[in-house]
Amino acid sequence: IISVLLLTISFGVSSFADVIFEMDQKQISPEATHKTKGMVKGNNFKMEFYENGEKPDGAMIYRGDKKEMIMVNHQDKSYVVLDEATMNELVGVMSEAMAQFEEAMKDATPEERAMMEKMMKGRMPGMGNNEIIEPVIKKAGSTKVNSYSCTLYDVYRGDDKTSQHCVASWSSIEGGNEMKTVMLEMAQFMDQMAKSFSKSKGFMGNQLQFENNVFAQLRKLNGFPVQTIDYQDGAVDSESQLVSSKKTTVNAADLEPPAGYTKQDMGLR
Repeated sequence: IISVLLLTISFGVSSFADVIFEMDQKQISPEATHKTKGMVKGNNFKMEFYENGEKPDGAMIYRGDKKEMIMVNHQDKSYVVLDEATMNELVGVMSEAMAQFEEAMKDATPEERAMMEKMMKGRMPGMGNNEIIEPVIKKAGSTKVNSYSCTLYDVYRGDDKTSQHCVASWSSIEGGNEMKTVMLEMAQFMDQMAKSFSKSKGFMGNQLQFENNVFAQLRKLNGFPVQTIDYQDGAVDSESQLVSSKKTTVNAADLEPPAGYTKQDMGLR
């Protein structure tokens, strides 16, 4: 989800109409399919996530008017609000957790440490990359994804290919020009969050900094990634595609947490 979030919002700039769009995601191992339905209204933006393509799983709402992000949990009918203060607190908690992990691993044998890092790498891609490596983006031809003509770009971290993005021009996407403003604004919000997280020591901060640098480079291409393929250890790990987009009228209430849902704090401390 985190990867889809960053890729969708990291490109972009004027807004004239409301827009809805759909994206499909496929995970290779364990095998799973997901769907994301997005909507744009002014400087507000929402992504609704569906497990196995059908069951509502959660939602993310960006409120440009309040400079905040809302994460909605449909399972327990609750939501949390992420603003700058909350993000800074979250960074502190993560840094503290990483310090505790390093302390716990201090007396571990090299074999035990390698085993633990391998386990965590499976859960958190990028684990073990303890140095910040600038991404290298290489043009890799062109193709067509669904009805969109796009240019392929491969992303490398050192010698490892981490992802491939097929970037289509905004003008080739219905509602593309309308999507740019809010996505660019949200990208700036996420950029600030990534910079905050990158201050934390260890693999998590370095991985987020790497991904943020990737998105910064891709933004310069002035287009939208209609297809993204992520790789893990040389094999395809997941794939996402833009399926459709449409100019329409979006009800402002649809960009709020559902009625009856309870606001919760993140319980960081």
